[in-house]
Amino acid sequence: MADDVEPYRRHSRWTDPGRHAAWLRAMPPEPEALARRVPDLVMHCMTARLQGVPVPERALRDVEIRSVEELVDRVLARDPRAATEPRPPADRFFGVCSHFALLATSILRSHGVPARVRVGFARYFVPGACEDHWVVEYRDGDVWRLLDAQLDDASRALLGVAFPPWNVPREQFLDASTAWTRLRSGALDARHVGVTVVGLTGAWFAAQSVLRDVAALNRDEMLPWDTWGPGRQVGPHATRVPEQLTEGLDAVARTTAGSPDAACAAQVLHDAAWLRRTPDVFTLAFPTGWPNGTPTERTP
Repeated sequence: MADDVEPYRRHSRWTDPGRHAAWLRAMPPEPEALARRVPDLVMHCMTARLQGVPVPERALRDVEIRSVEELVDRVLARDPRAATEPRPPADRFFGVCSHFALLATSILRSHGVPARVRVGFARYFVPGACEDHWVVEYRDGDVWRLLDAQLDDASRALLGVAFPPWNVPREQFLDASTAWTRLRSGALDARHVGVTVVGLTGAWFAAQSVLRDVAALNRDEMLPWDTWGPGRQVGPHATRVPEQLTEGLDAVARTTAGSPDAACAAQVLHDAAWLRRTPDVFTLAFPTGWPNGTPTERTP
């Protein structure tokens, strides 16, 4: 039976460009083109720091934006030209990896290409580490491939990345469920899984990531610091993952590791009601900009 991919041709609440639909469709849907075009609109806050680009005061809270429509609002407020026109760094949207993935997913879906955001860990940022990262999984014929829209030519050169960003090898990006399974088997060291550059690592980080990836597989693309339900039981404040949650995640990960289709992702969420996102999430606000987040409760 063919994979169920049709839901991934349709926008979610978060990828829908709304009033900017025509503007966004001007972007070419070819993954190779997206890898070059998306970084012309979005700059990662960390990249800005490394390149000595100051984040303008008007962009300090860009990282809190959840929808493509709002993201494009900010892009156009700073530079109203066509989507295919590159912006000077100071006029771009200042986000994180999830914003690159969300925008690229929106462009692909706008052209009818099945695409979805994936939450997991990249092995090409910090040697020996599995670093928290979000990418796009898109359909190429009958195969799912990975696109890292954040990896522009400058980033690839800096990191020594040899593979093309529109075809990231599966061993270079581990989806959250695959990472969790390997962590549980001892194939991954929990101390090297998370955001290693700031010391936020551990099994708890992988556990929260599984929740966010299952949500994204069901077209509910959250922010990297959002958590809910059982995710509230673990974190920097409580690093031990309770046995009951561990067993539940083991079962979920066996099903969602790799590239499950839409029907499979929906069934997992149906069967494991504890995974479902609650109306309120525990998240971070950034009144002075990323990465100085302030814990808060919010209704997305």
